[in-house]
Amino acid sequence: MTDRGDATDPQSSPADVDAPDAAAREPAVDPAIAAATREELRTTFDYQVERLREIDNKAIEILKANLLLIGIVVTGGSIVVQTTVDLAVFLNPFTVVGGLLLLASTGLAAVTYTASDLRGGLDLKAVDAVIASEKGESSSPDDVEFDERLLRSYAEWIDYNARVTAVNDLLATVTVLLIFVAFVYVIAGVVVGAAALSPAESWTSFAVLTLLSAAFTWVSAHMDHLGAETTHPAASFAGIPLSKGGDRRQAWSSLRAMLGRAPTEEEELGVEPTEIDLEEAEAEVDGTESSER
Repeated sequence: MTDRGDATDPQSSPADVDAPDAAAREPAVDPAIAAATREELRTTFDYQVERLREIDNKAIEILKANLLLIGIVVTGGSIVVQTTVDLAVFLNPFTVVGGLLLLASTGLAAVTYTASDLRGGLDLKAVDAVIASEKGESSSPDDVEFDERLLRSYAEWIDYNARVTAVNDLLATVTVLLIFVAFVYVIAGVVVGAAALSPAESWTSFAVLTLLSAAFTWVSAHMDHLGAETTHPAASFAGIPLSKGGDRRQAWSSLRAMLGRAPTEEEELGVEPTEIDLEEAEAEVDGTESSER
């Protein structure tokens, strides 16, 4: 008499256990869809590279122009000091603040150039992993199709580069606005000095110009979007801000993250969990233990 329990025992058929479950595997990405998506991602990635290169070139040009202007002012001032011209009347709050803003814009132009750090491309480890996977030398359960992995990599590169673009665009915007306001203050200082205004009149005009400059700066810094499009919210992709990388809130958030602790190589590659990930994992474990109790 045959024991039916042996027939249903999972240990009686090890071949069935070791055999790969084809139904459980995710289907590969359609080659046509993968090619179209990869082309669109590549176009976006190339534009991001060109946009950051454009911001860097503008920062360098501003830095050169500011240094040249500062050199001319210092040289001209040293020459005028040797004459009988009284420069005390032109040393007022307007010219002092204008000079400080010009120096600040020069420093920000240098920071804007050094803040660029693009991400993209396949490194040596990635290429070795792809070759090993194609040759069947890798049996990791996390292996995915090359097309799918490349598409996800492009998406992550574009998201990272968008944050870098947001920071660079913010710094470039502040630099340009500082230069404009600096020239306004210097011109106003020259006019006030030539008009020989009293200290009270000079400080009153300085306060009024400061308020107007602050309002102009705020309006200019926030003219970066037209609002959300809702023509086809469920049938289209939202896209990313290509020129600026993000709004001002996202730019300030990315700048604060850039000024914080530098991530390690493992954290940048997603290998080593960060402190936030460890805290979330501990919270999940605590929640699981409490539910089991």
